[in-house]
Amino acid sequence: MKSTAKLAVYALLKLSFLAACLLLFSSFQPFKRLWHPSDLKPFTEWFQINWQGQVVGWAQKELRIENDFYQVLESEHFEGRVRGKRLKFIYQKQLNFSTKPPFQLIEGSASLIEPNLVMETSFSNDEQLLIQQDRNDNVSKFTESPLDYTLNDYLAWRQFIEGSPELGSSVIIKELDSHSLEVQQKKYHVTKLPQGRHQRYQLVDPDGALYDFNLKGHLLSERRGRGIKLVANKQKPSFNPEMQTDLYTNVGLASQKPLGQISKLESLEISVSKDNLKWLTIHPSVKVSENTLVIRKGARHKATPNESTNWHFDPVSPSIKSLDVPLTPAKSRTDKVNDLVTFVHDYLYYEPTPTSFTTDEIIRNGYGDCTEYTQLLLALLNAEKIPAREVDGYIYLGDDEQRFGGHAWVEVLIDDQWIGVDPTWNLTQVTAAHLPITIPQEKSVSDLDFVVEQIHYQ
Repeated sequence: MKSTAKLAVYALLKLSFLAACLLLFSSFQPFKRLWHPSDLKPFTEWFQINWQGQVVGWAQKELRIENDFYQVLESEHFEGRVRGKRLKFIYQKQLNFSTKPPFQLIEGSASLIEPNLVMETSFSNDEQLLIQQDRNDNVSKFTESPLDYTLNDYLAWRQFIEGSPELGSSVIIKELDSHSLEVQQKKYHVTKLPQGRHQRYQLVDPDGALYDFNLKGHLLSERRGRGIKLVANKQKPSFNPEMQTDLYTNVGLASQKPLGQISKLESLEISVSKDNLKWLTIHPSVKVSENTLVIRKGARHKATPNESTNWHFDPVSPSIKSLDVPLTPAKSRTDKVNDLVTFVHDYLYYEPTPTSFTTDEIIRNGYGDCTEYTQLLLALLNAEKIPAREVDGYIYLGDDEQRFGGHAWVEVLIDDQWIGVDPTWNLTQVTAAHLPITIPQEKSVSDLDFVVEQIHYQ
């Protein structure tokens, strides 16, 4: 999430494309058979990437049958304009599987090219998993336990769909991130069956993304969050970023009224439709009265007993320990939080970055947007044993923009109360222009009936 409208676009791309384009699917559910080599045919599949109704890129999936291995190739290319500036994202991966049952993954590679980030990952998977990663010319090598991942896992969707699943049935799916090489499980549900002219199965994942498959298990479309959709194409799609509507115009929540000076806002009253309330996630600091949201300056809310007594703290990284943070043991928790907010604000300089950086990289780089400011503050609060968590939502961008853009900030636990602070803006209490609501992935800002009804000043 970004703290300006322009940066909201960056955050959207970071979250939607980086997370989604690297997924590989498999079922933990024991299928009745393994794929036989004679069943496997080379294929090339093309997809057009649409965002808010316009073409922004293409994706490809390919299976090659070589003499010594089966090879899977995947790529995504996104390119668009944000306030006249061209942004390009390219993701590629290659996986080689054994030609002998159960067709075990033997080696692979993946690459990401984004603004401010070039990352290459390669690995071999035998008795040990040997990994090498080059991130902006910083090379790391790891040794892990071998991956139990096969070509049958990768093609599990086809096996599941060819089995003619029933409405409401589910399947547990593996997801392999080609860079972290972490495997997770997700449960998918069948929500529609083939009928009439619509000969396709529809499945939904836990995040609300929708997938349409033909009767042979080939992907026809994928509807990701924030208005992004992949549609099967007979050939490589062509598009011209110069002919696009600027992507900035499709991001954020327009305010029908100028809010004036944010620091003088006492509260906002915003109406949404009753239908919106069925799927909109609203932060507990927001008061809801029928279909009206009331956001107050310095809003806070009571923590649960479990949050107050059983908060888990992560190990502190050496880079955090090396920072010279001006804190004294005698200071209260409130004073420490305020000092850390100011420290993070002063330590980083603001620069748009769609890239996901580690805490060590943030400290080394010394720059970032609201995502990096939030991440660094959370790490410092963790080191001080102060419970804290990220809050995602929107913030008013000023009367020149007259809209709310994507933003992230921090909540800290003080005296059994969750209190919002914002290191990006150097605020020890959030304003009434901080709007902590979350739109689910299957929806977009255009689905929200959003009206600023009342503005109250100090």
